[in-house]
Amino acid sequence: MDVLSLLRSKNRCLEKFLAISREYLDAGAAFENLGIFETRRDATLKAIELYDRKLAESISLIAAADRTPEMIEGVKRELDRKEQLVHEILDLDLRIIGKIEEEKNRLLQQVANARKGKEVLSRFKSTWVSESGEELDETL
Repeated sequence: MDVLSLLRSKNRCLEKFLAISREYLDAGAAFENLGIFETRRDATLKAIELYDRKLAESISLIAAADRTPEMIEGVKRELDRKEQLVHEILDLDLRIIGKIEEEKNRLLQQVANARKGKEVLSRFKSTWVSESGEELDETL
């Protein structure tokens, strides 16, 4: 494959990566879908890494005579497209991270509320037993 074809293929992988992120965010960035989201993104990242290795190999083999103005212009166009895709991915990732942080904070608040409720209940039980002079009925 030539360099331009490899760059186009890599950009298609980046577009797929972007689409995966959009789908996850559009679905509410729910924790229950996080594993699937990560698996799909990891597979796409591996493909991108393969294209990067192949690109490095192909670039080192390009003869000076093959570096035509058309080829250089095409490469610049694909690199510009790559930059645009990377910025879009970063923007979505920041939004996804925000949603995950919101969910984490919500869960932490639930845990804190549950602990507080448990502490209040245990204080109630301990003061009730000591004030009443009776034993706690543990048959329940």
